[in-house]
Amino acid sequence: MGTSNSYGGPASGLVPDWVDDVDSGMGSGDEGSDQAGSDSSETEKPTPGEADGLSAAQTPPDVETPDGNFTYPRGQFTRFTNGGGSKSLGRALKGYVSAAGGGAGAARRMPHSTRVASGVAGLASAVANEGAEAALARFDLQDLAGRPAAEVLEAVAEVICPDGGTIDESIARDAMLEAIAEVAEDDPGAFDELSRDQLDEFLCDVITRSVVTKVLNEIGTNALHGSASDADFREAERITRDFTQGRVRDALGNRFDVGSQPTQSEIDRSISEVYANTFDMLGAVLETMQ
Repeated sequence: MGTSNSYGGPASGLVPDWVDDVDSGMGSGDEGSDQAGSDSSETEKPTPGEADGLSAAQTPPDVETPDGNFTYPRGQFTRFTNGGGSKSLGRALKGYVSAAGGGAGAARRMPHSTRVASGVAGLASAVANEGAEAALARFDLQDLAGRPAAEVLEAVAEVICPDGGTIDESIARDAMLEAIAEVAEDDPGAFDELSRDQLDEFLCDVITRSVVTKVLNEIGTNALHGSASDADFREAERITRDFTQGRVRDALGNRFDVGSQPTQSEIDRSISEVYANTFDMLGAVLETMQ
């Protein structure tokens, strides 16, 4: 798929001890280890949640973009981390979306992240419409309904994004684990006490983190291993996340309002559109920074 092979896990360091460690060697494979062929259905087995249509979105194959197409956005992002200002960030993100084939093309480069987000959205919808215990029963986790929210979400993560696999799978898993770490810090209580707003915010965080990690993995490699300090790179990551989070909220809008009862297929389509619209808005909004 043309992704960098340098991805080594989340940069935030927020994942607590109770979360399974992500394999430190997951980014050490070939350049092509995350191409469409590596994500074939021959290597994937259905999970308990998939049997009920809740945990997996049906996603199209990855779209392979020539690695050289990211030369310009990589250069602009490196300039941004070295004090080039917000214009460089705007050019980097706009250039990335353009090189990936627009918002829809960028979204298709993230099939596993899209699927995980669809699983989270399906869970939130089921909780709102059927209650926590019934929603978790689709994952055979109904006995955990009264347990702490972070513990339950960790168990769900093991179903919809198990450890191991390609770079894209690792990005999707890390996005969910980092979002769970935020939930653990907030300590909202038992899972069955979470409000719809809290579940929607968790979904927004999962999508945001997956988008930011994907983009930085593909255009931030030079900066990470170049002249930028760790502090500079983390600041660039923070700013990029702030921009992205706002766009994700805009893209989500009122798609999953209380009272709506979408099917899992409808949720899958909506989440794919959220990713595509997020990328499109990133490119469009950041034009004003140039």
